[in-house]
Amino acid sequence: MHDVVIRNGLLIDGTGRPGFRGDLAIDGERISAVGEVAESGCRTIDADGRIVTPGFVDAHTHLDAQLMWDPLGSPACWHGTTTVVVGNCGVSFAPVRREDRELLAQTLESVEDIPARSIMASLTWRWESYGGYLDALGARPLGVNVGGLVGHAALRFHAMGPSSVEEDREPSDSELQTMRACVDEAVRAGALGFSTSRTRSHTTPGGDPIPGTFATDTELQALATALGDRGIVQWVAGFGERDTTTEYPEVRREVARMAETSRRSGRPLIFSMFTHELVPTLHTRVLEWADEERAAGARIRPMFNPRPVLSLFGLEGSSSPVRASAWKALYDRPPGERLAALEDGAVRRGLLDVPPHTDDRIGTALSLFGPDSCDYERDPARRLDRVAARRGERPVETVVALLRETHGRQLFASAGSNQVPAHVEEVLDYRDTLIGLGDAGAHVTGICDSSLTTHTLTYWCRERGKLGLEEAVRRLTSDPADAFGIPERGRLAPGMRADVNVIDFDALAMEVPEFVRDFPAGAGRWTQRARGYDYTLVNGRVAIERGNHTGRLAGQLVRGA
Repeated sequence: MHDVVIRNGLLIDGTGRPGFRGDLAIDGERISAVGEVAESGCRTIDADGRIVTPGFVDAHTHLDAQLMWDPLGSPACWHGTTTVVVGNCGVSFAPVRREDRELLAQTLESVEDIPARSIMASLTWRWESYGGYLDALGARPLGVNVGGLVGHAALRFHAMGPSSVEEDREPSDSELQTMRACVDEAVRAGALGFSTSRTRSHTTPGGDPIPGTFATDTELQALATALGDRGIVQWVAGFGERDTTTEYPEVRREVARMAETSRRSGRPLIFSMFTHELVPTLHTRVLEWADEERAAGARIRPMFNPRPVLSLFGLEGSSSPVRASAWKALYDRPPGERLAALEDGAVRRGLLDVPPHTDDRIGTALSLFGPDSCDYERDPARRLDRVAARRGERPVETVVALLRETHGRQLFASAGSNQVPAHVEEVLDYRDTLIGLGDAGAHVTGICDSSLTTHTLTYWCRERGKLGLEEAVRRLTSDPADAFGIPERGRLAPGMRADVNVIDFDALAMEVPEFVRDFPAGAGRWTQRARGYDYTLVNGRVAIERGNHTGRLAGQLVRGA
């Protein structure tokens, strides 16, 4: 008798090969049989009419701190994700000296919008090395499996002190050796690799680009080669920030820098990729240059979120959709008082008293989102200025009116990147594009993209038919697992870890995001549930059943091979 038998499902095994009807048996933490299972199980799950997939791998998250107080890793856990990678974008919580703990917390808040007060209220900081951080994380009950990258900013803070943020400050030979030794210690302890950020938009609390932004090729290659024959390099490039022409010479140099780092270290390098309507040819050039470098032996590939990256605004949130003093005063009120305040004529008059340029700005920047359905496609008819014109109102009047008409449920969204569908498809079509960049755990007061797994299956696979079911599942499972060197996960095969989804594909859907205040120290965030995940198993134990968490925390620390 097996521990668990999943019967009569359409098995999509994560390799990309055609799905097939069959059973799956689990014993302990591993899959023991796939195909026809004659034996019974202590628990049997009927998957008739369902697809059965490996658990999804979300390789770009910032759950480094959140997992210390939220072992579920929500909202990623609601969307079929069973394994996450932390420590991206050059920011990690180790290595760290005692005197730098709060600085790292504040840096993570500045870069990724994770409240430092929540971090400081919840982390024990009983570590200095990256291996010590992994040990502390692995000692916690976990609802998902977790692997980590060691961040460049932490390495520089640790080795070079406060001057590490200075643009022209290069490490001394001894400081560079200290950083290399820390990278070596991290990967020996199980880190999946090394991450760096070179975008000026990632800043310290003081407004300086984070340590590593201006690192020389020598420093970057020295840290990458410290990986030896283990691990990957994760790279945020800041494409286009320093160029003034559409020839993008600085971008070309950055692609060459990534490629040479990969060639010299012998390690694969994964870079973050975005598209933007203001630079409509930039992503095409990046991919063309990446092709040239790959032909010359570089192992580089992009990671991409295949939908618009939306910032959300709602009456319950912490950010106002309109920048004006009266709106700030409204959002300074407790959330439970805001809807009632909108019924006060004097309050409404203040909210409507904004200059024409404010109406113009919000009219073109904001679109309606929800409140009853969750659609990430940018429908021009739902742009705020067009909705307002149909109603015979100014955009700011429409915002106030819709908040009142929906009893505060109406949301508004602005797209920070990936605004043009054709551009998104171009990057998605590029060979070896990794699906990711949901940033789970980051930008929590504005962005909620952990559901990109569900969106990939519902939009690109079911609605558009752009990806076949088997290919979509492969790109959410074995592809990121293999790219990040995550062992024993991402496939349905005997001997693999039993991370499994049983999905009602026809019913699969995303709920409208909601703003909750469940972080330590009273901080709030956006979160999002899903429908259609009948079961999610983590290491052989049912974690999600019919959309609810069972309380079983079977996640494990994932150490690189």
